[in-house]
Amino acid sequence: MELVFIGYNHVHDSDLNINRPLGSGDFLVLLVKSPAIFTINEKDVYTPPNIFFMYPKNASQYYRACDETFSNDWMHLELSKEEEEYLRILGIPMEVPVLLNDIEYFSLLINNLSLEYYSSNEQKKDTINCYLHIFFNKLSEQIMNQSIGVQEKNYDKFSLLRNKIYSRPYLRWDIANLSHQICLSPSYFQHLYKKHFGITCMADIIHARVEYAKQLLCTTSLSIRHIAEQCGYENDVHFMRQFKKVTGMTPTEYRNCPMVQHPVLPAIDRNKPDIY
Repeated sequence: MELVFIGYNHVHDSDLNINRPLGSGDFLVLLVKSPAIFTINEKDVYTPPNIFFMYPKNASQYYRACDETFSNDWMHLELSKEEEEYLRILGIPMEVPVLLNDIEYFSLLINNLSLEYYSSNEQKKDTINCYLHIFFNKLSEQIMNQSIGVQEKNYDKFSLLRNKIYSRPYLRWDIANLSHQICLSPSYFQHLYKKHFGITCMADIIHARVEYAKQLLCTTSLSIRHIAEQCGYENDVHFMRQFKKVTGMTPTEYRNCPMVQHPVLPAIDRNKPDIY
């Protein structure tokens, strides 16, 4: 990696407006410490402070201040094809703003790089190369750790929500209500639900109701219509259709099948308050 230019802790007025339709002729790394506006694919993207942003070579560069000042660190780099592939393997995104939890660490690295760049040290080329590898290696780690943290946090929320569905399968669950409970859009909620559990949310709701119906069929003498009502179905025809689709048998066939084990399971207390 070759460091072409570098700047540490530069502060600009609110009129800063970078407009480079043909880019800067190299790779540009930015650590933006103040609110900013990036134009990406002809759309303005407002970013909070503490953003990493990297432009590939020859990409258009449009960004500007959206506060009283614009504060940033920056590096212009030349990369070989092998080094570009190295960053790709590390998962370093291009033209995507990344919020950093610890921007000070990377800003300090740029400060050290700047001091080395303007020095007359005999080994500065090798030292700069080492610093750049440390920068991108640690950036990759932080991006990965932040991503894992978000995934784990989301998984906990989804797991709790799924437990609610399975403990109250008779409620009228719908995607709009469920996604609202964890503050996600319905489409993104459905995407993450299937990613976490390998099944769509609506299919899982049906599965929860069918499992509850199996329990009632095995442990009670309730009529099919009553069981359908207990499982949240408005009519028994819809219930029987879904039950057969999942199990391959009608509810009556399931209840009378000698091959089906009929364990006595604890019934769901529908009067129990929701503690979630």
